Amino acid sequence: MCRATLLMVPSLAVRLGATGEAVGWGFLGLDGTLMSLHVEEPYRRLGFGKAIAIKLMRERLHEYGDDGLGAADVWVENTKSQGLCRAIGGKPSWIVSWGILDLESMQNIKL
Repeated sequence: MCRATLLMVPSLAVRLGATGEAVGWGFLGLDGTLMSLHVEEPYRRLGFGKAIAIKLMRERLHEYGDDGLGAADVWVENTKSQGLCRAIGGKPSWIVSWGILDLESMQNIKL
């Protein structure tokens, strides 16, 4: 995601008080999903990821609708992110797959 887009979407960072060093951050995507969540290695497994995800979703999801539901797109092999989602009450609901289209090879296809 480009910098301009990241500056537009809701985000949250956790910084150390003494140094101001960012130890974790998260972003909601343009569709309201938890699109990025990162905690620096020395600070993992201390609850920062859960805290960021929960605070970001509680405080900003209402900007995308009023159904009270949130989502995260997590790669099927990313077991750590899946675990975090389960820890905050999430459950798998669907699997998405993508295909790659070669636009040059499609030039002769009539619509």
